Amino acid sequence: MNNYDHQTLAAQLACPYGEDGTAIAEKMNETNAFITERSIEMLAPTAGERIVEIGPGNALLSRPLIAALESNGEYIALEPSVEMAQQAWDNLSGLNAAPVTIFTDDSLSAPVMTHSVDGVMAVNVLYFIDDLDALFRKIITWLKPGGRAVFGVRSDQCLQSIPYTRYGFSIRSLAEIQASLLASGFRLVESSYYDEGIQLFDELEIRLDALIIKAIM
Repeated sequence: MNNYDHQTLAAQLACPYGEDGTAIAEKMNETNAFITERSIEMLAPTAGERIVEIGPGNALLSRPLIAALESNGEYIALEPSVEMAQQAWDNLSGLNAAPVTIFTDDSLSAPVMTHSVDGVMAVNVLYFIDDLDALFRKIITWLKPGGRAVFGVRSDQCLQSIPYTRYGFSIRSLAEIQASLLASGFRLVESSYYDEGIQLFDELEIRLDALIIKAIM
């Protein structure tokens, strides 16, 4: 792949669009299955809860989360890609589970009510956020007292080894993310690390890992 290909791939990962975006989203579902499963486990959603997910893509991997909320819960997705938001709606409509609401607003301007949410989840999203403190402070306004947020990311060492992450990715260490969470008002932060081994992504062999970070109000 040449540099232009890497740059285009990075842009698609940040916000999939068009036919290429659909293909990228399908591949992302393969490579993100493990990190999403571990993130849902850490979030531990239960029946009746109200959960926000930032950047679910086409939301196929979010189905277990929505099923756990059952019909008396609520799932709210914040997906900036219009194409992905439509695919997410198509993939989630008709499930015998929690009602679904999808917004295409930016996370900082999404119409989520203050202190109305039990949990927030975002997988492979933080690299595309310029101001982490602002995002975390916004999430805190959404959460009920005692609420929690879970972020699934790749480690900084993993990201630095991938050629396309030099384009538009903000690579941060676990320590930097933890410090931002605590400075933004979360009182407790914990994390788990998993080595996923060698994976193939768009003809690139990359060694993936999963870092699952949980922050509690």
